[in-house]
Amino acid sequence: MPQPSINQARKRLQILRQQIAHYDQLYYQESRSEISDFEYDCLQAEVQAIYQQFPTLKQSATPGSDLRNGVATLPHLVPMLSLANTYSKEAFFAFDQGLSQQIGPHTYVLEPKVDGMAINLIYENGHWVRALTRGNGKAGEDVTVAIQSIASIPHQLIALPSSVLPSKVEVRGEVYISHADFAALNEAQEQQGLEPFSNARNLASGSVKLQDLEMVKQRKLQFIAHGIGYFDGTLATQTSVRQWLALQHFPVFSELIQTHSIEEAWQLIEHFSQQRFTLPYPTDGMVIKIDDRQQQMQLGATAKSPRWAIAYKFAPETVETQLLDVSFQVGRTGVITPVAHLKPVELAGSRITRATLHNFDEIERLGLCIGDWVVLEKAGEVIPAILRVVPERRTQVTPIQRPSHCPVCQASLIQLNGEVALRCPSLTCPAQLSLRLTHFASKEALDILGLGPQTIQWLIQQNYIQTVADLFNLQSIRNQWIQAEGFGAATVDPLLNAIEQAKSRPLSRWIHALSIPNIGMEAAKHLAEHFSSLTELFNAPEEALLRVPLIGPCSVQSIQRFYQNPTNQAVVQRLEALRITPKVSESSSVVHAPEFQDKVFVLTGTLSTLTRAQAQAHIEQLGGIVADRVTQQTTTLVVGDHPGSKLQKAQALGIAIWNEEQLLTALRHANPNG
Repeated sequence: MPQPSINQARKRLQILRQQIAHYDQLYYQESRSEISDFEYDCLQAEVQAIYQQFPTLKQSATPGSDLRNGVATLPHLVPMLSLANTYSKEAFFAFDQGLSQQIGPHTYVLEPKVDGMAINLIYENGHWVRALTRGNGKAGEDVTVAIQSIASIPHQLIALPSSVLPSKVEVRGEVYISHADFAALNEAQEQQGLEPFSNARNLASGSVKLQDLEMVKQRKLQFIAHGIGYFDGTLATQTSVRQWLALQHFPVFSELIQTHSIEEAWQLIEHFSQQRFTLPYPTDGMVIKIDDRQQQMQLGATAKSPRWAIAYKFAPETVETQLLDVSFQVGRTGVITPVAHLKPVELAGSRITRATLHNFDEIERLGLCIGDWVVLEKAGEVIPAILRVVPERRTQVTPIQRPSHCPVCQASLIQLNGEVALRCPSLTCPAQLSLRLTHFASKEALDILGLGPQTIQWLIQQNYIQTVADLFNLQSIRNQWIQAEGFGAATVDPLLNAIEQAKSRPLSRWIHALSIPNIGMEAAKHLAEHFSSLTELFNAPEEALLRVPLIGPCSVQSIQRFYQNPTNQAVVQRLEALRITPKVSESSSVVHAPEFQDKVFVLTGTLSTLTRAQAQAHIEQLGGIVADRVTQQTTTLVVGDHPGSKLQKAQALGIAIWNEEQLLTALRHANPNG
């Protein structure tokens, strides 16, 4: 095969950098991924191969490094490096050969590689003070708020008889979501008509960055410790590190396997590759480390990885099976999701019969037909995904027809501009009704205490409710209701009272409760600031809607399409006729200051005077909006210590940049009494 020229290599390198930067953006900023670890590592390996062949093309910055540096907020006491990894037996044995040449005889310890989010716990004088993500290795984001939800993490270290309590120590491990909890979370998502989470690792990664502790608790995060960073004391081996962690009551692996040869280590890895599916947490490989910590120090590290450890990662397990049929499910907001029904097959320790196809565009991208043989992979070892069709096994197949009507209520499906999803627009669609009512009564919407999914399902089965408006007529069937099995006056009367109280919930909650596509809680809050009733909102012209912060053309189209549907219009009119009296705004204490009113602020770095939550609260109290990302709509970027990539993006877009003192001055000027 002819070798590429340097110009060809340069062009290929540019494409690879763009691809890696894109996947880094998704993973590090949005906590999601479009490709597997194996595919990502292949891209990185191709970059390194080009560098090796053409050293002049190598640059100091690796693809995506600017983005990774952008998440830094607080420094680690000792750098938190990533493990080098390999999928090759030959490279694994070469790793051992290199160590033998440098340090002679050595002992390894092996442990599962948990597929989670790397976290660094910092303790000072025995007290847990903060939790940081890996970040760029030198510094990471402070995620203490979210990690506090993990009950198994000790808040206080124990003074052990055999050693002095270290004044400072960094405990390192992985935050993960167990297979069982992830399955339960996805079941809850589906019950609410929401798309299931793609994999447990991305969900854990996104969850640790949430500031809402109650929401984090719902994610059931867990932690397992596997090492230390800074340690003001003496631990001679990795084995003794594990023993110390266990004595301090950190969750650790049930056993730490020791071995004296690479051959024995390889046998253990092969055995583990079959046993890993029985573990409660997601794993994607096995980690092998030098046991002797003095030898670890002797070997040192590269800029990215320790030289004394490596991760052997398993290539994603795939299997071929046949597509038997495709059905279409209807979600809470009417989104139609195609579901593949498969010939039962064993994959990664599970019996697989179904897989999500996300949307009809995905079916067309795969070129999928009923009767096709397909390659199946477990994404994140949990959600089965169809990777591709096996064309050479195609015999008699049937094309999959794009649906034109709702499979449940037969309403004509719509497709909003800019969306790939097909939607059923009917508010009375039976498939959506239970999901919509559950959301309507949820804590985030009208917060109707006692109106849960089981009660809602019973009311639907009894034909007492066909739309959300029927909830407010349930007083008329009280006598029948209290005589029904499982209820009674003690249950029904408080619930009827809670429904009555919901009439006066803030307007923003009513807007959110209606499940309008593309209108979440934040958008609903801004709409409630600009319109005094549901009728005024739905009759507002396009230009008035576009003046509302966070409302763009797609959101406007969603609002208008929602109300153009005769059924939805009738429901809204019934709600208004029921004399619901929502408060116009949840934030009656908002002071409308010109410097902040409807301006979009983004925060980056660490503020010394205010926490990020305090800064956000002050800005929002003055009528401002705090967003997570820098876009063309951003008005001002507030910069603290260790700013990230948001600063460079704001500079490139010509966005105003304030330091902390400028923010405080503007806050005092806008609200001198605040």
